[in-house]
Amino acid sequence: MELLNKLKEKYSQLSKGQKAVGKYLMEKPEEFALQSAGQIGKQIGVSETTVIRFCYSLELSGYVSLQSIIREHFIHEKSSMDRYYSSKLEMAEQPHLFAQVMEKDMKNIQKAITNIREEDVQLAVEKIMDADTVQVTGMRTSFAPAQWFSFVLGLVRDEVKLFQPGTDDLFTALQSVNEQSVFIAVTFHRYVKETVKMAEMAKEQGAFVISMTDSALAPISEFSDITFAVGTGEDSTLDAFPPLFSFLNAMTASISVQYSEQIKERQKKYERMNAHHLFY
Repeated sequence: MELLNKLKEKYSQLSKGQKAVGKYLMEKPEEFALQSAGQIGKQIGVSETTVIRFCYSLELSGYVSLQSIIREHFIHEKSSMDRYYSSKLEMAEQPHLFAQVMEKDMKNIQKAITNIREEDVQLAVEKIMDADTVQVTGMRTSFAPAQWFSFVLGLVRDEVKLFQPGTDDLFTALQSVNEQSVFIAVTFHRYVKETVKMAEMAKEQGAFVISMTDSALAPISEFSDITFAVGTGEDSTLDAFPPLFSFLNAMTASISVQYSEQIKERQKKYERMNAHHLFY
């Protein structure tokens, strides 16, 4: 939706109240399609005037104009899965489907590169390796990359814990999180509320929060010290995972290079323990 792209461009120029309206629009656009400006303002905790001024800041004539755009979007919107299959069916009309898909992945990786600041990656690497404990979480489709990254981090440092949504209790998992902890959350549209809540609780307990998502305006960004936006927001959520795994691999490479001596010693211990018991 072009409206959301314009919101991203204008976001830094908005007032505090207008930013709250913008975040709510990102989280629950359907509410704007159904409710008045006064009702939206009441839910967010801002005035009706702030909501209307937010519309003006996006170069709209007023709230009715905003509603019209959102309603039209929902009429024509397809689900993430629909977009995924539709895009692949379009590609299938041309030869070399696998090559087209991989080339699209390459373009999405390039987009992710432009959205990520190197200084943020450096800070994240330092925080991860200096922390007493690292907690990683991701639910539904985001569980796979969270599990992969927690496994890799477990090879290079101690005290890495993966939140297992099927068996772990949220409150128990967060009991050991404190000012010396790093909390890493992976969440993409549609954002799992439990993941966002865990980030909020970890932040309240003083942890350094790193999120990996599809937009700097995603709900979890409010509770993140660093937000890595690796999705495009235009394609299916499934299309965001190739650039996400590429980014996680790049993070792992940064850690391996900067902490090479520490990792070598740990690798030796790991190989001695597992060489005869787990592998042929």
